[in-house]
Amino acid sequence: MNNHSKLNILYTDIGRGHPFYLDGIISELRRSAPSRIILNIQNVFGISSGLSLRIWQSANILYRIGSQGGLAGFFYKAFRQRRKASSRGFGEYFMGRHIRRYIEKHPYPTLVAHPILVPLISDLVPAYYQHGEIAVPREALVDGCKAIFVPLEESYKGMKKSIDERTRVLTSGLCIERDLMEKAEQYFADRIRRIKGEAELTGGFFSSGAEPRAHVEKIIYGLRSLADSHHRALVFCKAGGRLEERLRRMDTRIFSADKFPEDIRGAIDRCRIVALQYDSREEEEALTARIFGHFDFFVAPSHERTNWAVGLGIPMFILHPIIGTFSPLNRKFLLEKGVAFELTEDREANELGHMVSKLQHNGSLEAAARRGYGSYKLNGFETIAQFLIEELAICD
Repeated sequence: MNNHSKLNILYTDIGRGHPFYLDGIISELRRSAPSRIILNIQNVFGISSGLSLRIWQSANILYRIGSQGGLAGFFYKAFRQRRKASSRGFGEYFMGRHIRRYIEKHPYPTLVAHPILVPLISDLVPAYYQHGEIAVPREALVDGCKAIFVPLEESYKGMKKSIDERTRVLTSGLCIERDLMEKAEQYFADRIRRIKGEAELTGGFFSSGAEPRAHVEKIIYGLRSLADSHHRALVFCKAGGRLEERLRRMDTRIFSADKFPEDIRGAIDRCRIVALQYDSREEEEALTARIFGHFDFFVAPSHERTNWAVGLGIPMFILHPIIGTFSPLNRKFLLEKGVAFELTEDREANELGHMVSKLQHNGSLEAAARRGYGSYKLNGFETIAQFLIEELAICD
């Protein structure tokens, strides 16, 4: 083997989910093999230009519009469901022109987390596709990969039954942030102790990157309800986004990442609602790691972060409307596992505080937490990184 193996890692940087999964793998590769692997990290916006770049920019705009729900969301979902991930038609030709030129100049095994990239490069280099979500919608089914990584056996079955039988599909375990995985047992024990007690509980609130109006409104209603019921909340908001604008109308403290209080428990006790403002995905992840131990439940859409509910034992309240193609499948899985509750209407969000108190006192919140802990392996990022290290050694 050469002194260094090389791996291309190609981001789409559309939404949070796909980039997040690549972040985790990169972190593990750097931790496990810092001197053995050279990572060529790029994103499609950085290596595309001209018409190709405009198409990618349009795709990003379409994602943000479609992720608002409503009529636009309906048509966006229909478009995604009709499109085959393995297709390489006229549009894909123009999207992939500069990507292919980059790969031709850097002909190394390539890791992606968005299926649309696989047919653009799989005839040039070995392509590895990281599918981190439990749900496997139709547009995630893609052939031509050297290997596909999925988190659970349920994901494996959904992926394997619909793609070429020669494609390797490997079950990695849930892809959980290392900081959360390493402290999972202690966090879970602390959470159960608080839920079983009579003290107020603390919820974490997350919107999607697109911040749909309906989700933002339910978050605001839920925050007010928790405060009125003497519970507490930590809410994440993107700097300059719709949620931040709504939070500034409320009686709440908003901390930027560089002014994050050391005594977060004291801040929660004083304000009841604490907002955490972030500028980037990296800041959001770092803030999450610092305060995750305070969460007794969390509120979020069901198209991402569902791994927390089924792996870390933290009950989830699902924000409606259900938008996109991942959300309904993840929602179904969460409800079948008994680890989530739903905020279907604004009325339910307005009663969230009362709902949390009732679920705490009748044992349902504890039961949901226990059902979501210990059933699955949490080291998906590490498993994938180790597989790639071994694969690259063989390639060399």
